[in-house]
Amino acid sequence: MSHIVLLEKALNHTTGLLETLTPDQYGRPTPCEDFDVRALADHLVAGNPYYVTLARGGAPDFSLFAQDRIGDRHPGEVYAQGAKEVLAAWQGAGALDRRMPLPGGGLGPRIADLHLLEAVLHGWDLATATGQDRTGDPDAVEAALQGWYGNHPDEIRAGTAMFGPSRPAPDDAPALDRLAAYFGRTV
Repeated sequence: MSHIVLLEKALNHTTGLLETLTPDQYGRPTPCEDFDVRALADHLVAGNPYYVTLARGGAPDFSLFAQDRIGDRHPGEVYAQGAKEVLAAWQGAGALDRRMPLPGGGLGPRIADLHLLEAVLHGWDLATATGQDRTGDPDAVEAALQGWYGNHPDEIRAGTAMFGPSRPAPDDAPALDRLAAYFGRTV
């Protein structure tokens, strides 16, 4: 299955989760300690233009995450529009091969792989916080699990501030629960 199709599946699943949000859920805590539901939705919405820039060869622009990207609009609607734009950007020449620049120099993982992980993992955060089905799209989850699980131990991730230390998950836990625990979520 192509990476574009996997990204589309992950983005569509996350869109579905965001479309069900109601303002009374915005203040709920999420498994991602820095965010309540509203802040996580805004982070997800900001991620699409962030990845558009990276897919087109631009530099990371973290200021996108400091802005309220939702405003008075519904997060599902805003995210769905951003998902269309970012999927188009990923189809550009060489986009899927671009790698994330590391703060100390050199190149890290493929940016498209990071985007897939973020859509899948934050989808789990959102589903968990709002009581929705948190199994995710099976194909996107499997791709994220194969690409990330066990491949980035705590000592490597410690300097990134992106993920907490791994936590235990039952051996029979669903794939996305195991991935979430691997990246510091309590399952």
